[in-house]
Amino acid sequence: MKAIRLGIVEDNHALRKRMIEHLSFEEEISLVKAVDNGEDMVRFAKENPPLNVVLMDIELPGISGIETTDRIKSLWPKVDIIMFTVYEDDERVFDSIVSGASGYLLKDTDFDRIVEAIYEIHQGGSPISPSIARKLLKLVKPGVVLEKEPEQQFDLTEREVEILRLVTDGKSNKEIAEHLFVSPLTIKTHVKNIYEKLHVHSRAAAAKLALKHKLI
Repeated sequence: MKAIRLGIVEDNHALRKRMIEHLSFEEEISLVKAVDNGEDMVRFAKENPPLNVVLMDIELPGISGIETTDRIKSLWPKVDIIMFTVYEDDERVFDSIVSGASGYLLKDTDFDRIVEAIYEIHQGGSPISPSIARKLLKLVKPGVVLEKEPEQQFDLTEREVEILRLVTDGKSNKEIAEHLFVSPLTIKTHVKNIYEKLHVHSRAAAAKLALKHKLI
């Protein structure tokens, strides 16, 4: 079995150090990159082969962990992200999942469980702290999602709706361009127009709005 290529984004120096020390005993996990901010991980993603798993803090200096997740998923579509946080509110849980996270652990999680979660997510699982799992069940209950607002309010064209659907599926601009047989520059222009019409500034926010108002 090849070692799992792992990245850590955690701004708490002491916690990051303890995680690095604990993971050093795992022969099947190779810690490739550990940084204290999202910008450094995005730069790493632009210049290096994909990692398999990233442990991602939500509250970071500069861009948030949710925005960082959105950006690196556009560069490494197959990377598995475990959100690692002290927060368990509905908004952050929903935003994390929409941005592409596949797991969600609280920072009081035992280190041995964190290691288990890395193996679990790499094997196709979705490790989630029990309290977060309960919140996810609430999010999918009838009546939790807001009623659909009239689609014409956002004035999206059929093409824009199609691209928004692909964005929500986690596709990068390059992948969408290949799927629709157009240039990445054309998709970039469409995405910019979608942002303006939805009054958002990121793929995660656009996807969240699309799901909340059932635009796709």
